[in-house]
Amino acid sequence: MFIVHALPSGEPSPSDTDRAVVAEDRSPCRRCLRDAGPGEELLLRSYDPFTVRSPYTGEGPVFVHAAGCDAHRAAPGVLPEQVPGRVFSVRSYDEDAIMLDAEIVPGDRLAERAGALLDEGAAFLHAHFAGPGCFAFRIDAA
Repeated sequence: MFIVHALPSGEPSPSDTDRAVVAEDRSPCRRCLRDAGPGEELLLRSYDPFTVRSPYTGEGPVFVHAAGCDAHRAAPGVLPEQVPGRVFSVRSYDEDAIMLDAEIVPGDRLAERAGALLDEGAAFLHAHFAGPGCFAFRIDAA
């Protein structure tokens, strides 16, 4: 069993590199893990999702609702609404945040692969949107 965590290292900090954007279609917010609808305002910010420092850590782009939103409430074994119809790069790490494996997984197989990778000894997983490579969410054993 697994559990999904949005923004595992806390909120992305405002910076002078932030960009305001208007959602066109299925723009994924990383705080609530919902897709923003067309016309919703988002902020594009830099974010480092790692809670442990390693050579793999580093900032990348994420969207969050500009007006704020409720944090994602995770339920064990349940993936967020952003998953169907998307493809993910799933990266597994050990407890020192050293990558063990990475694979491309269609959204409809993500739950199955996440469970298997955690059962195989990964300490945690990061899911990234496969096309742009942006961080989506973290997955831990429940």
